[in-house]
Amino acid sequence: MNSERLRLGTFTAASFGVLGVHVPFWPAWLAHRGMSEVQIGLLGMAYMCARGAASPLWAHFVDRSGHRRRWLVAFTCTSLLAFAPFPLASGFPSLLAVTLAFALVNAPVLPLGENLLVLQARERGFDYGSTRLWGSIAFLLASWGAGWVLDGGGPDRTWWLVMGLLALSAASTLRLPADPPKPRRAPQLFPLGTLFRDRRVLALLVGGGIVQAAHAMYYLFSTLHWERAGLSTATIGALWAEAVIAETIFFALARRVNERWSERTLMLSAVIAGAVRWSVLASTTDVTAIALVQWLHAFTFAAAHLAVIRRLQHVVPVQLSASAQSLYGALNIGAHALVISAITGLYASHGALAYWPMIAVACVGGAWAMWGMGSAVARRSS
Repeated sequence: MNSERLRLGTFTAASFGVLGVHVPFWPAWLAHRGMSEVQIGLLGMAYMCARGAASPLWAHFVDRSGHRRRWLVAFTCTSLLAFAPFPLASGFPSLLAVTLAFALVNAPVLPLGENLLVLQARERGFDYGSTRLWGSIAFLLASWGAGWVLDGGGPDRTWWLVMGLLALSAASTLRLPADPPKPRRAPQLFPLGTLFRDRRVLALLVGGGIVQAAHAMYYLFSTLHWERAGLSTATIGALWAEAVIAETIFFALARRVNERWSERTLMLSAVIAGAVRWSVLASTTDVTAIALVQWLHAFTFAAAHLAVIRRLQHVVPVQLSASAQSLYGALNIGAHALVISAITGLYASHGALAYWPMIAVACVGGAWAMWGMGSAVARRSS
């Protein structure tokens, strides 16, 4: 592996390691701080909305400047500082304030990191999926390891784990490879406007975001639901890790998948897998059944994500790439926020039945995304 891929892989691993602790275990930390299910849902929705609004706006300036690495250093370091005050926050208003501050500065980190990875893969001729899987492996190890750590020490340790991984993410940006050469053409004056004017690209990005938002119930409430069903923290961490093992295997095979499956086939597989996965999770807390459908994360998440990324690589020029990547992330986040707002009350009153609407969410998003894949949506240029 060349040094550029190693440095990109290290940053990807550190950034997704943060998610591996934050996504499955942060709701339990909030519950430990006295937040109710409705308050946890509101904090989750606020977090998603702030990220969704901030990410494409930051990306506008990144595309204008062309300096992705420089911006990533700033965002990761600021994220570390913004997350630090959480233990000092007591009560819903102060937790909301810190949540919003962290979301606003952390929002662009993953989309800009993936954008840099995509551009480097295009420039240097290596496979995107084989480097992106470092993030999946890190998520796996972080969620599995955190499950064991928290099982013995309680939710208080969650903050320390996230802080440590944020510090690693910030340090890894200092070793990222230089940005690819700038395109010969001048940067777009308003990159987002160009994307919004194309119905196909907008449908692709919106639909892809909605498909990912079908995971909202799983991401926000599955840990709490399984804890109340009597599963240990270590078991829950293992279930989260299993899903990411499936995702990792899929990305490791991405080159072969790309040779055999079209973007539409990938998206269709995600919708079908979602119908199976969410119906099982709505119906049972049996560990064996959950463990079986966790393998479908390879399709509900990874196949859908790869379909959108592949299409963007083919049709979006470099000078729009950060905006497109961040807009996809923002629409993903915005869709998550809308779904969370719809299911929070449903979960509070009916528990796992809130998984059933996720099937409809996946179907709507998949149909929209597949329509957006119908033709070239932006002219490639270099």
